[in-house]
Amino acid sequence: MSMRKLFLISLFTLASLLYLAAPPTSAAQQSKLDIKVFLGVGGTTYVAMLESGRERDLFGSWQIGFGPRLRRGKAFFEALFSFNRWYFEGANPTFGGFKTQVNSFELPFLGGYIPYKNPYFKWFLYAGYVNHFNSKIIVNREGESSLRLRPKDDNLAVYQALARFGTSVDLAMFNLDLNYSISMNSATTTSYRTGYHQVQFNLAYVF
Repeated sequence: MSMRKLFLISLFTLASLLYLAAPPTSAAQQSKLDIKVFLGVGGTTYVAMLESGRERDLFGSWQIGFGPRLRRGKAFFEALFSFNRWYFEGANPTFGGFKTQVNSFELPFLGGYIPYKNPYFKWFLYAGYVNHFNSKIIVNREGESSLRLRPKDDNLAVYQALARFGTSVDLAMFNLDLNYSISMNSATTTSYRTGYHQVQFNLAYVF
């Protein structure tokens, strides 16, 4: 990713924080801090751009996390740290059946708009930038001990920059969230580009 893009993303994040942290002009504009704890499921798709065409692989995943959400008027900002894991099962003529899991962490910076709200229901629309770090690959083979690999050992990028778009609703103290993320850089370290697509559905408790 170019330095210009990183600068613009950082500038947008800083501007959002300054706006939300600014002294309120009225009671209606007073900032409110929420803490979200969430658990969810999702799907991760890798799209390899090969010379022979595009090859897609879809994997099931789940995630758990927490973080703050700051609201001011009809604007909001949140940064929700999460642990993510996706799975792949298959068979190989040499190794037999195997199951692979990839562990990763995410730190998104999201900002958005609240089109409607009342004391029991709030609707949120948002977009933002996600820092995604792949940390470990674990391969479990039939009748053998698990094999632990670094991402680079399996041509998987350690860091991925993602763009995220989503919507969520607050129902009293619960939050339902649906989001989509797409990679801004290749998901692998191979000579060909691999796109990364992620869909998540999360259920959160809001304090």
